[in-house]
Amino acid sequence: MINTNASMPRVEIVGSFLPPEELENALSEKIRGNMSEEAYHAEEDRVIDNLINREIEAGLQIVTDGEMRRKSWDRDFWEGFNGMSRERIDTGHIYQDEVLRHDLLRFNGCIEFNPEHPFFKKYSHMQELTAGRAEVRQTIPSPGELYLRILLASNGDISKFYESPETLIDDIVEAYRKTIAEFYRLGCRHIQLDTGIWGRLSDPDFDRQLLLGGVDSDKLTETLLDLINRSIENHPEDLEITFSIAADETRIPRWFDEKDLNRLHLMLEQLKADAFLLPFAISSPEEIAALRWLPEGKRAIIGIVDGSLPNLESKESILEAIRVATRYVPVSKLSISPTCGFKVRNRERQGLNYETQWTKIALLREAAEEFARSQET
Repeated sequence: MINTNASMPRVEIVGSFLPPEELENALSEKIRGNMSEEAYHAEEDRVIDNLINREIEAGLQIVTDGEMRRKSWDRDFWEGFNGMSRERIDTGHIYQDEVLRHDLLRFNGCIEFNPEHPFFKKYSHMQELTAGRAEVRQTIPSPGELYLRILLASNGDISKFYESPETLIDDIVEAYRKTIAEFYRLGCRHIQLDTGIWGRLSDPDFDRQLLLGGVDSDKLTETLLDLINRSIENHPEDLEITFSIAADETRIPRWFDEKDLNRLHLMLEQLKADAFLLPFAISSPEEIAALRWLPEGKRAIIGIVDGSLPNLESKESILEAIRVATRYVPVSKLSISPTCGFKVRNRERQGLNYETQWTKIALLREAAEEFARSQET
């Protein structure tokens, strides 16, 4: 999608928002048995309705439900496939102030498309709430994440976990292709594939972990590119597939690392996505030069304000990042965003609160508008 304002980068979000206090209180009440599932879901609906209104008021042209219903950023989606389920282990209050929950993926057959996947109903609800006032983006974990999760859990021997290891990649591809097609049928024109792999592939510790499982990182890179491309190939022209990469919520990819840069180069050049959400360190704007590898016609969404910390970046630093990016990407194909979703694990320790995220979005908007004004003079 091309920005209608040719001189102003669009402001976008990664996907998740911190929940307001009333939803956190409702969750605590539900966990303790003081609130029914129906009452809790009604509260979720109310919070999401308010969130979407506020996203639109903040000037966001593409909105999400903030992943407010999310328990796990990846497993919530995967367990919606046929052949997959979640085993929940409740460990009570041992040495903790809150109930601990550990979720483990289990397989009860081959991975298959589920026409009743719960995400379809959630997406349709978002469409109803936006009522044409904005476009809706559906965020889901990348198919490569699922493959790697199984590979690592099995220590390189997929047969330990999956009954048909020789068809695993084909099964994942088919399940994703059909799921994406169903989202499209429901009216979805923006799907974001989230991944943490590409920011980690040359991390020395991660490389050692792969080697212990007998996995060659170069071969894995080839496998992942093929798997993801097959999952999204031949998607409709008016469906934008965005590939969002990160190392994790507090780290960005090692753009300065030659080995990592080679893999990121391959990803940008070979992946058949329409847009890439790429986090950069705003303190090192020169690393944004990696956009030179972005094929012509692709959109770039550069993450340049830290979504995991409350401190505000300087507007001038944001403007400099935009100026560097526009050397390689037309402004009409450029967006700016946080580096990660706002729904981080240790947000109390990191000092985040509900209003912080809106302040960050407003800062991005102010910088985008100032950049546009500078182009008019």
